[in-house]
Amino acid sequence: MVISGSVKYEVLTRGRTLQFTSNPGTTFILPRGTVDEVRWGAPTHRIAVAIHPSLLMNAMEETSRERRVELIEHWNLTDRHIMAVLLAMTADLDEGSPAGRLYGESLGNALAVYLLRRYAARRYVPGTYKGGLPGYRLNRVLDYIGDNLANELSLAQLAGIAGMSPHYFANLFRQSTGSPPHQFVLLRRIDRAKQILRDPRRSVIEAAVDSGFHNPSHFARVFRTIVGITPKEFRSEMRLGDRLEHPVPK
Repeated sequence: MVISGSVKYEVLTRGRTLQFTSNPGTTFILPRGTVDEVRWGAPTHRIAVAIHPSLLMNAMEETSRERRVELIEHWNLTDRHIMAVLLAMTADLDEGSPAGRLYGESLGNALAVYLLRRYAARRYVPGTYKGGLPGYRLNRVLDYIGDNLANELSLAQLAGIAGMSPHYFANLFRQSTGSPPHQFVLLRRIDRAKQILRDPRRSVIEAAVDSGFHNPSHFARVFRTIVGITPKEFRSEMRLGDRLEHPVPK
C-alpha cells in the first residue's frame, strides 16, 4: 500500500504491461505465486505486508469446508478499510507494540476476515453471532487471562482455550464483556498494576513486569493514556490519600 507519493507506475506481469498512477492509499492485492516487476516513475513510501495462508484459513469459521483460499489480483485498488488496518499495524509496530502481541494479532485477524469477505475468488461471508460466549467457556478464558497476565497472550491462545476460531471467539468475547480481547486484557493489566503500585514495598518496574509490560516506557505511556496520570503520580496520590486518611499521631 502506498503511504505517500502521487506518481505513475508500470506493472509487468503475466506477459502484460499495465500502467497506473498511484496516490496515498493505492493498494496491491497479489495472490500467492504472483510474479511481477513494478517500475515507479518517482519515489514513494510504501507498506509491504505478507499474509500467511494459515491466517486466512484460521479466520474462517469452524463449519467452513474450504481448504484453500485464493485472493483476486488487484494492481490499483483504493480501500479505506484496508488502509486503516495497515496504518494501525504500522503505528503499533513503530511504537514497539505496547499492548503486546494480542493487539497485532487482532488487527491481522480483522484484515484476514475483511479480505475473505471482499477479495476472495470465492466470497466468504462471516456469520453474525448473538448471545456471547457460553458461561463455562467465558469463565475458562477469564481464568486463563487472570493467571497469565504477566505473560505474552495471543488471540490464537485465547480462542484455543474457548475451543473456537479466532474470528468467532473475538466476536462472542466482545459481546460477553463489552470489549475486544486486546482491550480487555490491557485494562486488566492496568488494574493489576494499580494494585501493585498501592504496595509501598513494590517498585514501578515490578508493577510493569508483573502486569505484563516488559518495557517500562511503554508501560508508563499506556498507563497515562488510560488512567490520566503516570504510574509515579498514581503512587504519590495513593500515598497522600493514605496519609490524609490515617494521619500520624503527634
